[in-house]
Formats: sequence, structure tokens, C-alpha cells
Amino acid sequence: MPVLNAQVDGCPNADEVRAALGHMAASEAFRGSPQLVSFLRYVVEATLRGEQDRIKGYTIAVEALGRSDDFNPQNDPIVRVEATRLRRTINRYYENGGKLDPVQIDLPLGSYVPTFRRGAIRPAPAASPPLERPRGRRSFNWHGASWRSLGAGAVLVALGAGAYGGLDYWFDFNTSNPPVPAAQVQGAAGWRTPTTPVIFISTFRSGKNGTAAPETDRLRGKLRDALARFDEVQVVFGAPAGDARGVSDGESVSRYALTATIEPEETGAIRLRLTDVDDGQVAYAHTFSRVQRDDEDAIIRNVSAVLAQPYGIVQANERAKQTRAGSETEFRCLIEAHDYWRSYNPQQHQRARDCLERTIEANPGFALGHAALAQITLEEHRNGVNLRGEDVPALQRALTAARRAVELKPGSARAHQALAEVQFARGDYPLAIEAGERAVTLNPYDPNILAGYGGILLSLGERERGARLIKDAASALAVRPVWHDFLLFLTAYLADDPAGAMRYAALIAPDGYPLGLVARALVAAQRGEPETARRALDRLAATRPAWRKDCRGELAKFFPATAIVDRIERDIARIGAIPGG
Repeated sequence: MPVLNAQVDGCPNADEVRAALGHMAASEAFRGSPQLVSFLRYVVEATLRGEQDRIKGYTIAVEALGRSDDFNPQNDPIVRVEATRLRRTINRYYENGGKLDPVQIDLPLGSYVPTFRRGAIRPAPAASPPLERPRGRRSFNWHGASWRSLGAGAVLVALGAGAYGGLDYWFDFNTSNPPVPAAQVQGAAGWRTPTTPVIFISTFRSGKNGTAAPETDRLRGKLRDALARFDEVQVVFGAPAGDARGVSDGESVSRYALTATIEPEETGAIRLRLTDVDDGQVAYAHTFSRVQRDDEDAIIRNVSAVLAQPYGIVQANERAKQTRAGSETEFRCLIEAHDYWRSYNPQQHQRARDCLERTIEANPGFALGHAALAQITLEEHRNGVNLRGEDVPALQRALTAARRAVELKPGSARAHQALAEVQFARGDYPLAIEAGERAVTLNPYDPNILAGYGGILLSLGERERGARLIKDAASALAVRPVWHDFLLFLTAYLADDPAGAMRYAALIAPDGYPLGLVARALVAAQRGEPETARRALDRLAATRPAWRKDCRGELAKFFPATAIVDRIERDIARIGAIPGG
């Protein structure tokens, strides 16, 4: 047998290594990632056979990842991307119990050849926390910059005094907007609210006797956990008092109270209600049936997405309020940015960019503003919208803004989402994957984050996982931005599902979205309507002349996987509407 790791005395034998590999493959860290398991199993077995010289990007792609024999590692980054994911997953595995394994497997940076060693417990690497949703009790880690006036000490005292009602489900505070006990904000002189809406996780009662019960406490705690992961809201754990409305730098924010009643087992319904505290209007009400009640995690995913994601109930309610008020606030700028992703209107892009730049100039610590500005600025690079004749290219300005957002709020899922998109546009795919994984870890409940990261994976050629994230996100969204509908189209198109491709392409309405016009042209050609297809591409060339000059180059901005570009370019060429494409 070959020497497996010459740097370690007493190298493990092949049986021990295979036992360690089997234990890793069956673990929570690797569960749901069969492609990573296949990658790891291939390189481990090749090493055990003494065939380290065969462990190359091409052989991994073809023999482990199912790529065809004509795979070109220069054009398709799938092996590099998967190697980055694999190293991160190995780190997560050893951070969560695997460090006690008698044999440990590594994939060193700069190599696809694994190393094996006996039981020395590795130091915890500086990596993101596991993608799996954290469970059980967690240590307290305070990050909420806009809430610092409360003081970590005061919050710890409140926790010690039972402010969380003895819940056995503690929140992981390593996030953007950790929830605050209501006892610390009711009329307190130091209370300063953020500029995002506040959701009070108010009274949850059992219908049997009108009091709290273990089941109601658990549901309340889980909803607090999920909602606090959304950057655009701030969660307070408790009922609002009459004087709870706060002012931060002269800005008023809206308050919402989330209440619930859980009926006895014979009825089994869960009734949830979100009320606008300031005007008494019910913004959301939903009853989950007895059957639905059995899947509590599904309820958490549904409610958190419906209420708090950028196109959810709270955002829609605030959009109407901000429009009526007419004043420019930090939150109004975020709404302007979110509205652009639904319309792709250049005037809306201009309004959002100007608004964000003014508010960031007034408040350089506005982390969400930097994240939104990074995404808006990225449109200058990707789609040539409102280009500026500045010395600093749009892509560099977007990167600076995204990095600043992460620096200001390292626990912000939205900041990491923006960084992932910018790194992807820069072609730094391992860093894009790292930031995307971090965003999903920080908020696995936000369908926009799931879909955005799914789109990155799909565009890099990882179709299976990318499509799964995109479809999971779609199931949680009643209202979707148009780019999400395009990703659903692309998923169906690549899977040779013409009916699905046709269905989703029909939903992409704005002509200002270039990829939407591409989707409509491809579907029209598929239906045997070449004139309709040519009109869509003529419209694309008229609004985005770069597509007529270099169709392939424009596609490559969105799809690093050459196979995707080849297929779309081939199908567009059959229509024959973009000379030079």
C-alpha cells in the first residue's frame, strides 16, 4: 500500500480510511450533498490505490461529477467550485463532532489529493458556520450595531432574569439583527430603534385555557429566530407598550405585533395575526390547519418568508406608507432598490442609486445601504444601465460597497448575498461560493437569498443543487422579482422541459430585463414562432446594443459554464436576429 501521508507517523491503513470516509459521508454535514461525497470518495479511493497522478480536474469532472468526455476544465469551473465547497464541508464536519474521529481526512488548498492522519484534533478553522440550521442552545454573541445603546450587559441581565420565559430554544445571536427583550425597550431612555420596521413577537396563547404552553413557547421562539435573520426588520421579543415607538436620528419606524392562538388538539388550528400597532390595521392573518400544524418547521418557513422578505407583507405595507409620506428615509431607499429588481426600469435604477448614495453620505454606517448600492451598481456592469464616466469601474465600486457592508455587519445575510453576486461577476467563483454559502447559512428562510445563490450555482454548471434552491425559493414566494422567474425558466430550459420553460418565460414582463427577452425569444422559437422570437431579440438589441455586438460576451457575464452559453448562443443563432452574436 502507498504511503498515505509521509508527514505523519503511524499512517492509517486503507480500511481505517474507508471507515472514516463512510462516517463522513453519512454525517449531517454531507447529507444532501451527493456530489461532494462522490468527489471525496473518488479522490480518496484513487489515493488509496496509489494513483495520485490521475487526480486531475478532468478526471474528477468526468469520473466523479458526471461530466462528458469533452469536458474542458479551462471553460467549466465546476471542479474548482466543488473543491471549495468540499473543503468548507470538511471543515464543518470537523467543527461539529468529527474532530473526535480516529482518522481524519483533509483536502489541502492547492491540491485535489487528500491526506490522512490519525486522531490529532485540529484547531477550528476560520470558516463560516455550518449550512445546516443551528439547533439547541447557543452561546451569546452580540452584534447589533444600531442597538448598542442598550448594552450587552443589560441584555444579559434580562436573559438571566428570565426574559425569554424559560424557552428551551435559544436564538443564535451571531446574526445581523439579534432580537431584543421587550423589557429593555419599553419606555427606556436609551432605546434607539433602527430605521427598519420593528416586529414585536407578542402574545402566543393556547386556545384551551388562554395561557402560554410549551408548544406556544416553542413556536414563538422559532418564529423569533427565523424573523430575526431578515435584515429588513428588527425583532423585539415581547408585546409593545404604548410608548415603545422610538426615534433614531429623527426617523420614525413602524411597529407590528405578531400574535398567535393555538387551538386544542381536537381542533388543531394555529391562527397567526400581524397587526400594525400604529393604526390598528391587520396586515396579515392566516390559519394553519390541523394537518399543517404537524409540520411546524414548514409553518416557520412560510410565515417568515411571507412577512419579512423584501417582497413580503411588511415591505408591501411599508411601501404604501413611505409613498404617502413622501420623505426620503433610509428604508425608503431600500424599497426603491427592491422595486428596481421587479421592473428593471432605468429611471427606477437612477432613483434607487441616487437615494442610496445620499443616505450613505449622510450615514456612512448604513450597512444595508452599502449592500443595496453594491447590487444596484453591479447593474452598470452587467446590463449597462446608467453608466457613469468615472475613473473607477462599476465593478470595482460594487466590490467596495459590498465589502463595506460585510465589514459593518458581518452577520448580515444581505451583505454576504451582495458580496457573492459581485464576486461572481468578477469571475472569482470560489469567493462567490463562500459568500453565497454564508448568506444561506445566516438566513436559510429568505427565498431571495436561496434563489440568488441557486442562480450562481446553476450558472456555474451545478444544475442539481442550483435548481433545487431555486425551486424551494419559488415555493415560498407569492410575488417574485422577474430575475427569479428567469431562473425558473432557465432551470426548465436546461432540463429540456419546454412546457415549464414556456410557463415561466410568460411571467417575465418588463422589456428592460435583457435575459427576459432572451427567454421569450427562445420559447417563441421553440413554439415555431420565428417572427415573435426575432421581435424579442430586436428589442433586446435596441435597448442593449452590446448584445448585437457581442452576444456571446454578454451571455458569459451571467453564465461562466460554457455549456450553457453554447446552448443559448446556438438557439439564438437559429433565430438569426442578432448579427455578430
